[in-house]
Amino acid sequence: MMQNWQRLFGISAIVLASTMPAGADTLTDAMRLAYETNPTLILNRAALRATDESVALARSGRRPQLVLQGVANSANTPAFEGTPIDTTSISLNASLLLFDGGRSQMAVEAAQTSVLAARANLRNIEQSVMLSAAQAFLTVQRDQQIVALAQNNVEVLKQQVQAAEDRFAVGAVTRTDVSQTKARLAAAQAVLAANRGALAISSENYLAVVGAAPVNLAPPPKLPHVPGTLAAAEEIALRTHPLMRAAHLSEKVALIDLRRARNARLPSLSLMGEVSYSESYLGPVNLSAGDSSSIGINLSQPITTGGRLAAAIRQSGALLERSMAETANTRAQVLQQTAAAWFQLQIARASIVATRLQIEAAQFAFEGITEEANLGARTVLDTLNAKQEVLTAQNALITAIYDERIAVYSLLAAMGLLTPENLELGIELYDPTENFNRVQNAPLRTFEASKVLDNIADRWR
Repeated sequence: MMQNWQRLFGISAIVLASTMPAGADTLTDAMRLAYETNPTLILNRAALRATDESVALARSGRRPQLVLQGVANSANTPAFEGTPIDTTSISLNASLLLFDGGRSQMAVEAAQTSVLAARANLRNIEQSVMLSAAQAFLTVQRDQQIVALAQNNVEVLKQQVQAAEDRFAVGAVTRTDVSQTKARLAAAQAVLAANRGALAISSENYLAVVGAAPVNLAPPPKLPHVPGTLAAAEEIALRTHPLMRAAHLSEKVALIDLRRARNARLPSLSLMGEVSYSESYLGPVNLSAGDSSSIGINLSQPITTGGRLAAAIRQSGALLERSMAETANTRAQVLQQTAAAWFQLQIARASIVATRLQIEAAQFAFEGITEEANLGARTVLDTLNAKQEVLTAQNALITAIYDERIAVYSLLAAMGLLTPENLELGIELYDPTENFNRVQNAPLRTFEASKVLDNIADRWR
């Protein structure tokens, strides 16, 4: 019986590596699908398109403004014995900003910089989604391996229970030995149930992140290359992480806003023009009719605003100071995340080496205890405990390998390298400049409401 158990249990001595069919879904497939369907990415792309419009809105203030206005009214006066005087007028007003101390130009510059910062934030969100997809993929595979290991353990223990009962029938072991084996089987079945539950949970998380159920997952690919030192990783992170770029750009926007607030004390000069036509009728009698036109210059110079301009300057200065502090905080967070991922990777790799040695030693001990049990020098409980030691080490190796892979992808994300471009997903990537180039010049033609709705519907088909 012991030799049979040893042979069966030896199947699970090495971490299970699933052999998948040619059509299995790869980690790249999971990332690709998440990039195309993840709701978090979709909503942030829409938010970026809304930010693009801020440039068009800022540019519109520097262009001619035309307003067509019509008025029609009817008034009763005692002088005409209640006969109403009907008046109609129409006018076309035009204005063009000539000078405003550079505030309108700075508004455009600030809007353009805000768009660049929003793009950097979108890239960081893309990284987060890619990391979530990798974690979901690897977690499902880890849980599948743990379930397979637990299932194999249950099958081995079932055979051991049967063998113990057979030996008890001939008086080779006691009832206590049989009960101990059954208790260990029940515990293994409970562990298997818990592991299956964990796999179900990780599968649901995979569905939420990737957008499809993990039906047939291929073995994970070779790990990407990462820098050999923490210093090199941190240098790359500070240079390429999208949050660092977003922070620097947001700081630039705050500086521009401070300059705008200061320039609000300068005069404004606008060119004004008007063409109008009006008619007045008393019943059928035309009292007056005529047109008029005018053109002029409007100069505006703030003298006193009750402290509003000074408060706006102080507020902009405080916001700039906050933005600078946020940049420093972002830098610290990026360095912390990079260091944490780096050390997690070192821990995982050390754990893999140690756990493999643990498996080797535990397996050797198990085989020796099994032989001793066959000679009557060991009890069934000794054998069960030795077998549990091997199983624990195998589970630890599965987890350590999982931790190593997660740490590598986390380190890439912390360095700003877990982007769709670097991952080479093999799909058409979202181009944020396409919408920006279409709307940045504030086209004069107004989009019809139906066309806007059609464009939105096309994106969700």
